[in-house]
Amino acid sequence: MVTTPVIFLPGSLCDERVFADQLREIDQPCEVADLTLDDSIAAMAIRVLRAAPPRFALVGLSMGGIVAAEIAHLAPERVLAMALLDTNLGAPDDLQLRTRRRWASDVRSGHFTQVVEELLPNLTISPEAHGPLVVEMATAVGPAGFLRQNEALLNRRDQQSIASHFRGPTLIACGSHDRLCPPQAHSDLAARFAQGRLLVVEQAGHLSSIDQPEVLTGGLTDWLDDLNRNQTKRRTTHESANA
Repeated sequence: MVTTPVIFLPGSLCDERVFADQLREIDQPCEVADLTLDDSIAAMAIRVLRAAPPRFALVGLSMGGIVAAEIAHLAPERVLAMALLDTNLGAPDDLQLRTRRRWASDVRSGHFTQVVEELLPNLTISPEAHGPLVVEMATAVGPAGFLRQNEALLNRRDQQSIASHFRGPTLIACGSHDRLCPPQAHSDLAARFAQGRLLVVEQAGHLSSIDQPEVLTGGLTDWLDDLNRNQTKRRTTHESANA
C-alpha cells in the first residue's frame, strides 16, 4: 500500500512534543516543521514547501492549521490531504488584535513567563497534568520565537476560502472544551470542504493532541488509512491503464 509522507505543523509556543503520541503511533514517514523562524504565515509556508517531498499530507494544530491552509493555497497540487486541528482560518477579530498587541508589548518588556501563564488555562483542560509540558515547549520556543509567531498571527489573512477549493480528504478536529476555537466553528468549517469530516474530541481543550492523544491519534489514523487506500487504488488503476 502507498504510504503518504506526513508533515506536522505545531501551534504557537509548541514544538514536536505536542505531537509526541501521534508521531509514535502513526506508522508512515513523518516530520515536524519548525515554525519559529519566520514572522509571517506565508514565509512559514514557503519554508515548509522548500523542504517538503513532492507530495504529502499536512497535520496542522492551531497556528499550524493556518500554515497548512496557506501551503494548500500556494501549492495545491502537492497537498494530498489536510488535518486541521483546533484552528481558526479566519482573520483576527478586534479582541484578538488587542490581546496579541498587549502580549507583544509584555514580552518585549520581559514578561514572557507571565504571558505563558495567562495562556495556559486556555490551552489544556488539565493544567496540572499537562502544564509542565506546555511550559517546557514555550520555553524552548522562547520570547523571540513567540514574537515572530505572534506577529504572523496578528497579520494573518482570512483563509476560509481554501475550503471551497481544496478537494483532498480533510479532517477537521477539535477539543470539545476548546475555548480559543470552539467546536461550532469547526463544524461549520468541515461542512465547507468537499471531503470534510469532523471529529470532536471529548474532554479535550485547545491542545487536543495532548489532552486526549489516543482519540485524536485514532481519528488521524483512520483519515490517513483512507488516504493511503485511495492513493494505492489510483496508482494501481494508472499502472493498469498504461500496461
